[in-house]
Amino acid sequence: MSHDAFDDRRRALEEEFFKKQNETLLKKLNEESSKAHSKEDIARLTGISNQTVLDTLAEMKLGSAATLVMSMFPLIEVAWADGVLDAHERKVVLEQASNVGIKPGSDAGAFLARWLDEQPEFAWHALWSDYVRELSKKLTPESREMLKNELLGRARLVAEASGGVMGLGFNVSAAEKKVLEKLERAFS
Repeated sequence: MSHDAFDDRRRALEEEFFKKQNETLLKKLNEESSKAHSKEDIARLTGISNQTVLDTLAEMKLGSAATLVMSMFPLIEVAWADGVLDAHERKVVLEQASNVGIKPGSDAGAFLARWLDEQPEFAWHALWSDYVRELSKKLTPESREMLKNELLGRARLVAEASGGVMGLGFNVSAAEKKVLEKLERAFS
């Protein structure tokens, strides 16, 4: 192999290496750009400026649908309070999801469907609490109270869905009551 052929081969290998490196970097930049765009959407929709909360919500890759998903978390947490999500609770959660604009098959709908099938990990409560605290900072006291009443009111509908003991009355189980109180504390 002549010296020129060796140099040509070396350059070709270097170009291939840098091409792969550039593709990797470009992919990473595109992902970061997409994440940043998603963070901007979430920040615009919610007023949240805490970068940790925005990063976590953006990593869900739901974009603006994250706000809809986060509005449904209290209902899901109450539904799973006793470790079982029953048909009555599922029906109320789906009705409420429809009321806030979550459509089956959408990104938010798919995420919600997963929560209806599998109890969310405990870490979701901390994320939701951070979300509510950050959002509450941006709201007037009246708006914060309205948001709290709306979210907890919908969660209470889920708690009452099973009708308490043997389907009679609108009793809320001790486990559900405990979850409702925990959710309310996030607004303090």
